[in-house]
Amino acid sequence: MLGDEKSVILSFDDGPAPLAALESILQTLRQEEIKAEFYVLGDEVRQYPEAARMIVDQGHDIQNHSWSHSDLERATEQSVRSELERTQNIIKKTTGVTPTKIRPPYGAGGFRGHLDPELVEVARDLSLDIVTWDIDTEDWKAPQGLGPEKINNIESQFEQQPRKESFNILMHVQTGTARDLPAFISRLRGWGFTIAEP
Repeated sequence: MLGDEKSVILSFDDGPAPLAALESILQTLRQEEIKAEFYVLGDEVRQYPEAARMIVDQGHDIQNHSWSHSDLERATEQSVRSELERTQNIIKKTTGVTPTKIRPPYGAGGFRGHLDPELVEVARDLSLDIVTWDIDTEDWKAPQGLGPEKINNIESQFEQQPRKESFNILMHVQTGTARDLPAFISRLRGWGFTIAEP
């Protein structure tokens, strides 16, 4: 089977808003007894502090996804520092948790072999590991969510990495994903994957 003796971690970018989608995702994770990681935007944490606290209170990891979803690879060192530092500070102030990972928006400057030197330097200064993903659900593309076409694409991404044993699956906090998440989780389990804690 596709997922025999393999595990996945569920991760969600761009939260904590929209709030209805976040609440639905959190409810599904609670029902399925899954812990996930949320890469949040500093500016949204500023606008929706309760939502950020909800993520942490329910036992999920909260991590840095920049302040304003800018392309950090093209940004100056000063701008990268501001994007990451402000986000670290607001997450810590709001939730009491200091993030340990940065997932750059679009993965820009974050992939091995294409690491952006300014991002590397700032991340090191802030004790952040730069992370990306192994499986891109493309859940944001129309039609939004995790429907049959997306599932076929996800399956082929797993098949293209036969030696890998642990996968990080990228999703987003959005309505379509929230709607399709229960079916997607049961599909992953049907493939034989264990859903691991981040």
